[in-house]
Amino acid sequence: MPDIVVVGGGLTGLMTALTLSHSPYQVAHIQRHQPIDGGETIRTTTVSAAGKRMLETLGVWQRLATPPTPIQTLKVADGEATIGTRARRGKAFGLEWQDRDEPMAFVVPNATLLSALERQIQAAAVTPLIDRTVADFTIANNRANLSLIDDKGGTDEVTCDLVVGCDGRNSTLRKSAGIRQHALPHKQTAVVALISAERPHQNAAFQRFLGSGPIALMPMDNNLMSLVWTLPKQEALRYQACDVNAFDKACTKAFGDELGFLTLQSDRLVWPLQPTFIANPTADNLILAGDAAHVIHPLAGQGYNLALGDAAVLLDILCDTFARGLPAGHLSVLTDYRQKRRLEVGAMSLTTTGLDALFSRMPTGVSKIAGLGMNLLNRSPAKSAFSTIASGGTLAPANLFAGRLPQGYRHRK
Repeated sequence: MPDIVVVGGGLTGLMTALTLSHSPYQVAHIQRHQPIDGGETIRTTTVSAAGKRMLETLGVWQRLATPPTPIQTLKVADGEATIGTRARRGKAFGLEWQDRDEPMAFVVPNATLLSALERQIQAAAVTPLIDRTVADFTIANNRANLSLIDDKGGTDEVTCDLVVGCDGRNSTLRKSAGIRQHALPHKQTAVVALISAERPHQNAAFQRFLGSGPIALMPMDNNLMSLVWTLPKQEALRYQACDVNAFDKACTKAFGDELGFLTLQSDRLVWPLQPTFIANPTADNLILAGDAAHVIHPLAGQGYNLALGDAAVLLDILCDTFARGLPAGHLSVLTDYRQKRRLEVGAMSLTTTGLDALFSRMPTGVSKIAGLGMNLLNRSPAKSAFSTIASGGTLAPANLFAGRLPQGYRHRK
């Protein structure tokens, strides 16, 4: 029987199972195998510099079918776009971070990252339990019991010391364990698509805060850009369904002409946004990770980096726990995980939700004061601190973020 069972597929479940396969414990992975759908060919993931080091150490980065797009510059603007000379001179985005020595982050298509993770985990010390879902989660004799149902209606049970729930924002494990979450009202929806820019993006990522919500463009190959446009629910649905030419014009008007005319190059997806906060992502013999433990606003592109931090920190804890001769589900594991994830998750949750509220949903006078603060930040020493944090590994120090496996790890098969 396994010591640890990771529940959940997708980017977080695969990555977490692969990461924990380097612990000294036996790991199994429960997921439903689903082919990569059209949405994953449109959606992208932003991986921080520290996250890239982690994925390289795990052997995933080397398996990416196409090179990720580096982000060398981050440009931020507040308020309605100015169309014309001022924008063309490059002054529309007043707050800018730039690092020519090392990219701050990388943009990877979800489908590309999923394929790399699937290939790499096949070489890992993980017992796959494919095409199964968790029907029930109980605790008996200090062990976790998972009741499973397969795709043909058959049932099975797995017992282990620790369950790591990576089963998403609607986590069955979280509900079964009675872990409370606080969800903000669903007032915004993101329109997600791929667009092309008339002018070269020069590996810059852009974020403009508007009264209706932020609009973000992340650079990709061939001058494509990944669009995440946050809007009120009904407005997002309208832009998803409208004529392509009308969408192109509206998108360009909202963003401004820093990159010239923007042209839709894919289907349009809508993604309901509902940030959630969980004070304690643990219960007896259970740890939650990824969206099961925290859902933040996508404006900073930090969601997957938090999941990487969850797995990297947990691996360090487990290696230390094994060295002390303790089981993977020991109370100290839960306590250490809760304490070591509190700072980064809390900071990112408050920052992303606060920025969205401050710049996008406050009265004009308040947002103007916030805009003044943005200009002051652009000239202050705090600007470099923000850049360091965004590069990852600062609020959540872990061996994998430094590009190494912890002492006591188990070699891959």
